[in-house]
Amino acid sequence: MTTLTTERREVSADSEALYELSLEGRWGNGVPLLAATDDRVLARLSATEYPPDHVVGVLPPMHGVATVELVAINATMAGCEPRAFPLVLAALEAITAPEFNAFGLTTTTSSVFPMLIVNGPCRDELQIDYRAGCMGGAAGRGSMTVGRAVSLCLRNIGGQRAGETSRTVFGQPARFGLCFGEWEERSPWPSLAARRGYRTDENVVSVHGGKGTFPLADINNDDPRDLLHLIAKSLAFPLSNMFLGGTGENGEVVLAINPIWADRFAVPFPGIESLQQFLWEHAWQPVDLWPAANQEILRGKERVDDQGRVHLARRPDQFIPVVCGGLGSLHAVALPSFGESQLQSARAVAP
Repeated sequence: MTTLTTERREVSADSEALYELSLEGRWGNGVPLLAATDDRVLARLSATEYPPDHVVGVLPPMHGVATVELVAINATMAGCEPRAFPLVLAALEAITAPEFNAFGLTTTTSSVFPMLIVNGPCRDELQIDYRAGCMGGAAGRGSMTVGRAVSLCLRNIGGQRAGETSRTVFGQPARFGLCFGEWEERSPWPSLAARRGYRTDENVVSVHGGKGTFPLADINNDDPRDLLHLIAKSLAFPLSNMFLGGTGENGEVVLAINPIWADRFAVPFPGIESLQQFLWEHAWQPVDLWPAANQEILRGKERVDDQGRVHLARRPDQFIPVVCGGLGSLHAVALPSFGESQLQSARAVAP
């Protein structure tokens, strides 16, 4: 029999009173939440092989120790069902990897926030959105609550508070939580998880430090190479964080491609590496696009090549295509990089 050790607080059974209390105590995120009763927390704990006192990681910015029990409490308040709880733990495991640079993400002036991409057989069972509206509006329980659970953990365990421990100027809607899946069955290429070394029967969460959702649209190009060329140029927008850094070696740009466009791109680019290579080759801007003072800064950072081009990234593998979204074949979405973070993945471990 598991015994919970977290301090208890007796509150009214009235859901509106609980909501008001969460606002007053600032341990909610502005919308109603569920009471983390013993039975509900224990149900989440039963969905993982880890004991309640197992430390998932230390969450910035205030270095809060995230035990499985504390994570279960926040997942309960977020409405995350027990079966989806291992995804929350996997996401936090990925976030606390040193290469993700979670402290930088949680304290910066940027809008950046962990964005979760799910692969594996659990997507339908847990209602992880990967078809129409997968980045907002599809309302799958898994997508909405897993993303929110991670956000609450960073707030209540890690101590992230906008304007206090976080210097973010604007934030972004994804700070409520953003979690979507890859439509693996419609992808002409191996899934993101498979490309990162996982089996197709494993449930995997990949975490990207994304600055927001950057919509791309086209109705004019019949040639898929022409379309991908314009996408690459759009990714290399002049005020991207990737141009602010010293070398462009860190960070990835996730490119969400709808299934119809993916089929089109797969004709000239049957291998994902060739598509990434093409994106890298064309994701640059001429240095004279920038004002003279900015040109000198870019030259000082050795970002300008001998042809006067400023590439967004140093390597093709910094472009991460993911197939998802509806069947309206006019759109893609880029998740621009913070530039000081590397995408991380972890396997969800169930009993």
